[in-house]
Amino acid sequence: MSIDYTLLVQMALFVALWLLLKRLWFDPALRVIRERTARSEGAVREARAIQAEAERLRAEHAAALDQAKGEAQSEMQEILRQAEAEQQRLISEARADAQRTLTDVRAQVAEEVASARLGLRDSAGEIARIVAQKILGRPA
Repeated sequence: MSIDYTLLVQMALFVALWLLLKRLWFDPALRVIRERTARSEGAVREARAIQAEAERLRAEHAAALDQAKGEAQSEMQEILRQAEAEQQRLISEARADAQRTLTDVRAQVAEEVASARLGLRDSAGEIARIVAQKILGRPA
């Protein structure tokens, strides 16, 4: 094989074509690929940041929810304690009222019994005289 001027022309054409393709095709294509890679990596970083923020907010929300549940439970227990105290107070008042009423009724019954005994003592003599008249058949 002999080297002649056509080989040099082909090499020159190859280099010229290479430079032309590099400038018009390869460099723009590589630039587009780099831009897409940068955008993809940026989107991935942004997605990770959003995911981390969402996780932080979820944890914050869960902590706030737990705190609210705890506060609600303690408030509920306080309300129950107050209700039980009020119930005990009302029961005590009702017992005291019932005891006063019972005492008043007993006193009233005792007074009525005493009054009835006095009335019976007063009329006992009269009743005895009437019974004696009925039994004896004559006025006493």
